Amino acid sequence: MSRVHDVPMCRQLIEPEEWDRCGGWALGDRLEWSNRACGMASLRMILLAYGQDTPPLTELVKLGVKREAFITGTGWLHAGLAEIATEFGVPAQAEPVAAEDLLDRLTEAPLIFSVTERFPEDGRRGGHLVVARGHDRGDLLFRDPSRWGQDHDRVPFTRAVASYSGRAITFAPLPGRTS
Repeated sequence: MSRVHDVPMCRQLIEPEEWDRCGGWALGDRLEWSNRACGMASLRMILLAYGQDTPPLTELVKLGVKREAFITGTGWLHAGLAEIATEFGVPAQAEPVAAEDLLDRLTEAPLIFSVTERFPEDGRRGGHLVVARGHDRGDLLFRDPSRWGQDHDRVPFTRAVASYSGRAITFAPLPGRTS
């Protein structure tokens, strides 16, 4: 049985106009932050899926930095992202989720999980955050805010698991929004 949650796509690339309008220059280089914004872009997708008023990506990045949810050299802290989601009205929890439990977790809600960008099968795990939004015939369906993710939205589940770190951000059930 397949289950797919309607999750809008957001990019982690921050447009220059938005960066300037939202005062992103206070954080430093726009392109550098665009390469680091996967966590906040994924969070933005979740907030939109739950129907929440959602600020622009630059504002979310600034909020995450202010709340110390981003650590240079480490990246986005799952617990920090879960706290921000909860503050925006979407109850969330950072937790380990075994690979064999991912599909069951997706029956009620999408989740953010840590994989390696482009889902390589070479043993690298984690470092990039994407939204898992469902599964269908052995494939994991996802929204990836990276450039590569703009053209890819499904991978074989075994490939996704090969780069999955075992850590995820889970959310309260998404009522009435499955297809």
